[in-house]
Amino acid sequence: MIWDLHAHLAGVGTQGSGNQLSPRFRRSFAFRHFLRRLGLTPQIVDAPDCDAQIAHLIVAQINASSLDRVVLLAFDAAYHEDGTRDGDRTLMVTDNDFVADLAAANSKVCFGASIHPARPDALPELERLIAKGACLVKWLPGAQNIQPDHPRCFPFYEMLAKHRVPLLSHTGPEHTLKAFPDSLNDPQRLVPALELGVTVIAAHCGANLYLHETSHFAAWQRLALRHPNLYGDLSAFGVITRIWRLRSLHQSPQLMAKCVHGSDFPVTPLPLSCLGAIGLGAALRVRRIGNPFDQSLELMRSAGLPADAFTRAEQLLRIPEGKLLPAVAPAILS
Repeated sequence: MIWDLHAHLAGVGTQGSGNQLSPRFRRSFAFRHFLRRLGLTPQIVDAPDCDAQIAHLIVAQINASSLDRVVLLAFDAAYHEDGTRDGDRTLMVTDNDFVADLAAANSKVCFGASIHPARPDALPELERLIAKGACLVKWLPGAQNIQPDHPRCFPFYEMLAKHRVPLLSHTGPEHTLKAFPDSLNDPQRLVPALELGVTVIAAHCGANLYLHETSHFAAWQRLALRHPNLYGDLSAFGVITRIWRLRSLHQSPQLMAKCVHGSDFPVTPLPLSCLGAIGLGAALRVRRIGNPFDQSLELMRSAGLPADAFTRAEQLLRIPEGKLLPAVAPAILS
């Protein structure tokens, strides 16, 4: 099966969804871009069924794509070190139960949970969400104030390893949801998780987006060769500053075997910026693809990503039994 293990969902909290967006993030270019990708205007946030409309449109795009499964990611709040919620610096919350219920109703959608390890209820919440079908846990340390190498995370890692739930953690500079230092996104901070037996997927392989930024791509490469349980997703690699990094991966079968496909939806690939990697014909063809999930998929195929990078997620994720069956007709969302 063809997988995309990195796609985002957002909402404003209508109909008791549990989702949240800060006033700052509602005004951001990133959120306006997210809405445009769905054919929506900013006025949608005033609709009483805003979150249901957004979810319906995303699921429709997934069902119309050639992908077999897409992991939609929940997103937990930021927390202080004492375990209390940091409402002032929380930019977005995508509720776990909202995403879990969406996945339960749609066979192509899988549930990616998000649980801050400093929460007083982190361990029972992890067990509860595993029971609801969580196939991974997603962190963005620089947005959620997570210190992945802090001992408070170790019991959480032990439970992840016990239940064979992988950790998908952002690595490298963050732009959309930046609230805390990028140093929290250093992949070397994930070594304790690796040593405690967790399968870790480093989102973006530590790569920078802008040339002036610190890149952790080389650090990810070293760690991936050293730790058999470290992988990397190539989400948001469809831009000129990242696509060229595939050259070094193509030169190392060991590293290419650690790569997994993800789109980072709603991030938009820029195929014309990738001319040097995929050629003009492929760039124009990919640019014409209307489905955002297929566009990301075809760009990475055109860049020479091997077939097993698109199926490897099935080996890494904790997949509920029903999600391994062929997809059925899409659910009608209310």
